[in-house]
Amino acid sequence: MEHAGPPHERYQSLKDGKLKAIAIMEPFISLALKEGAHIVAVNFYRGSEVISPDVPTDKREAYVASLNEAADLIRADFDRYKHHVVAELNGRLAPEELASHFVHYAHSKPLDEKRFEYTYEWMKTWNLTEGTSEYKRLVA
Repeated sequence: MEHAGPPHERYQSLKDGKLKAIAIMEPFISLALKEGAHIVAVNFYRGSEVISPDVPTDKREAYVASLNEAADLIRADFDRYKHHVVAELNGRLAPEELASHFVHYAHSKPLDEKRFEYTYEWMKTWNLTEGTSEYKRLVA
């Protein structure tokens, strides 16, 4: 499988027929639906799970606290923030066209070792990893 780049490049590769399916997030999901695409699967992720190990603990905690506060603000009034989400599409999607049901802002939750092992074993069965990493090295 070839890496197709950031979301806007993956979306364009789909539109150009270079790819038959892509993994994207909002606002590209709503744009794709508006332009006739079909959803094959939906998954939600927590972006705070991807933090450089070089970030000091106090900075990491401040970052996660900021994300949690932002999640609370957005969930309280998502309509107020939709224009920010669609801004990168330069008018191709209006804020009211954003499919809110694909947007889930939640508090950051650490990936525990049990969930890591379950997911990692699944990834190995699909040859998505060589299986040479450990929870303590990647997560803890």
